[in-house]
Formats: sequence, structure tokens, C-alpha cells
Amino acid sequence: MTRNRWTPWDSAPATGGGADPVRVYCLPHAGGSAGAYLAWARSRQAPGLHFVPVELPGRGTRMGESPLTSMREVVDGVLSVLRERPADEPFVLFGHSMGAQIAYETTRRLVAEERPSPRALVVSGCRPPGSPAALPLHDGDDERLIKDILELGGTPAEILEHRELLAMLLPVLRADLTLLNAYMDEVRPTVLPVPVVALGGTEDLLSGAEWVGGWRAVTAGGFRQRVLPGDHFFLHSRVDEVMAEISAAVTDHAGTAG
Repeated sequence: MTRNRWTPWDSAPATGGGADPVRVYCLPHAGGSAGAYLAWARSRQAPGLHFVPVELPGRGTRMGESPLTSMREVVDGVLSVLRERPADEPFVLFGHSMGAQIAYETTRRLVAEERPSPRALVVSGCRPPGSPAALPLHDGDDERLIKDILELGGTPAEILEHRELLAMLLPVLRADLTLLNAYMDEVRPTVLPVPVVALGGTEDLLSGAEWVGGWRAVTAGGFRQRVLPGDHFFLHSRVDEVMAEISAAVTDHAGTAG
């Protein structure tokens, strides 16, 4: 597989055969980069999985590019990666927060275009499609937006104290929130023939436990939910459990999608 700028850390070759690890494409939260999943990509905790962090324009290794504000453009980029994989190679889409919406919309597009779909869709820390957007833009009020981000947890306060870092972070974050708010306003939930696993955090102020079960409505392919201790970024403090849920999704639904 040729390395794609959307997946800069995907260096493992796809060799084919049933013993190969299943690729898990990991989509980041608003303002986040592929670096959020770099430790996952290097981990040996789930030997049956190969985690592939996805890099969106405007951050990380693509800092010099302008961030996208259209869900269609982002999904087009993710689909460009999936076109490179062998048609019979199983894969999973995983997304956290905004990344969950990207993963869902990518799956919806794959199904609509009758292309190979993921073995499972795993969504984390996100309200289901058709719900109101969780985080407002605040009409250019940077201080209110920063306050909201700090309350969610997961962002070191030191970063938000450095104006140079903020100057890079806030435009990307606002572009992502513009994308997400527009998408949540226009999306019409589709029932997918793909198994869905929905994860949430007990103390998540953005997309708490009460939203997790709503993802059941978007699948006819099997559903499981789990709420783990933690705030909006529980996935990084409960990484063992999250990886176990992804592994279970692959094992439980082997051969049911694709």
C-alpha cells in the first residue's frame, strides 16, 4: 500500500491472507490530529488490529494546508484512502467526537455507492446523527470557546496559555466546528447494514451516556454500547477497554460486512 498523506503513519504493508491484522482507521476529534492515535499505532495491546491514524488537512503533518469546512470534502479524502486497499481486505472505521460523524458519513457513502463497507463502525464520545450539535461556535468569541474546550478535559491548560499555539489551534478548531455544525443540521440518519459499537464516558459534558443508545437507530447490522468511566476524552484513559471493544467488534462480526 502506498503511503497516503491522509494516513502518514500507516507503514505496515498489506500482504493479504486471513492472518493479517485488521486495519482500524482512526478519525480525530475537532481540532485533533493523527497524533492523538500515534500511541495506538505503535501499541501491541491488540495484535489482531493495525491502527491507522487519519490526518485531516490543517494539522499535524498537514499543518501547511487549509482546514476543510465541508463534510463531503473530508469524506472524499477518507474514501481516497479506502480505494487503495484490496477490495477483500477487512477494515474498521473508528472515530471519536467529530471523528465519529466522519466515520458514520464515510460508511453511509460506502453503502450508498455499493462499495466494500467496514466490518464494524465504532463511534466514541459523539451524539448520534440527527441530534443537535453539541458545541457552538460562539460567533468568534475565542474566550468562550477556549472555556468550553477546557471544561471538556483532554486539552492541557498550558497549551491554551500560549498565544502562538492558540493562533494555530483556534482556526482549525473553528473550521472543524463549522463543518460539524453544518453537517448536524443537514444530515438525515440512514439505517446501515453495518454493525455499530457506541462508546461513551460517564462524565462527558458534550456527548454523555444519555446519547450513546441513540446510535442503535442507525444500524440493522447489530449494535452494542458501553459507557466507560471518564470525561469527553475517556478513550485515552481507558485505552485497554476501547481496544477490547474494537477487537470484539472484529471478532463478533467477521465476514458480515465488506
